[in-house]
Amino acid sequence: MIIKQIFNNNIVSTLDDKGKELLILGRGIGFSNRVGDVIDESRVEKVFHLQDEAIQEKFKASLLDTPLEILQVTDDIVSLARTQLNKKISDGIYVSLSDHIHFATRRIKDNMIVANPLSWEVQHFYKAEYDVAKESLTLLRERLGIEFPKEEISNIALHFINAEVNDSMNDVTHLMQLLQEIMNIIKYHFNVDFDEDSVNYFRFITHLKYFCQRVITHSSHDDTEEYLYDVVRKNYKQTFACIQKIERFLQKNYGYQMTHSEQLYLTLHLERMMKRK
Repeated sequence: MIIKQIFNNNIVSTLDDKGKELLILGRGIGFSNRVGDVIDESRVEKVFHLQDEAIQEKFKASLLDTPLEILQVTDDIVSLARTQLNKKISDGIYVSLSDHIHFATRRIKDNMIVANPLSWEVQHFYKAEYDVAKESLTLLRERLGIEFPKEEISNIALHFINAEVNDSMNDVTHLMQLLQEIMNIIKYHFNVDFDEDSVNYFRFITHLKYFCQRVITHSSHDDTEEYLYDVVRKNYKQTFACIQKIERFLQKNYGYQMTHSEQLYLTLHLERMMKRK
């Protein structure tokens, strides 16, 4: 591998066999070297090959200000999230999460703890992401020697969530707000509390998240046979009445008209959760 660009003593870039740029991290890998020199592969610790060129350029810009150990632990955390969540996570997380960790270390040293106002929603609606973020605190302590406060769990989890939906953090906030509003309608309609550790609760929340994404983006979906819709409406009257409350709420507050398909499947998922809660 030949050095294409030297960012600092610890970061250089090269090209793969297809001419795509690779970012190479390793302590001292750029020290006393020049463009065109052969990379000492014994010093290579991390290799970044980001698919999106725009994200690659943003990441390169952040390399100049971000310590090597933070870039390394960011890569470890992203690898952990991709493995455990088994979801496609945008490469943009390398930029956002490394930047967050960098500034969080400064805040912690200054005894500044930032509480996340969405902490409850993250913990309850995105339990898998929350659990991975909680595990990430162990990596941060081991790699950086800094004890991150529990408030950082939700902050890190939000970066996972944001990278999954591949949209702005503002839309993620709207998504969780909508989830909470719909769950409140359901809770008060049935006058019950839910077992948030149950499989059926998890299944319902998963379906509801996809539905809420469609509401936020105003991309409705309808492929239902009217006969099936009528059967469900007549056989599950109490549950369907709850869905009608949700439908009226969405019309009034989001200008969103639920399709019969959405009403049907939301009724079925909710009915299953209520019977086996």
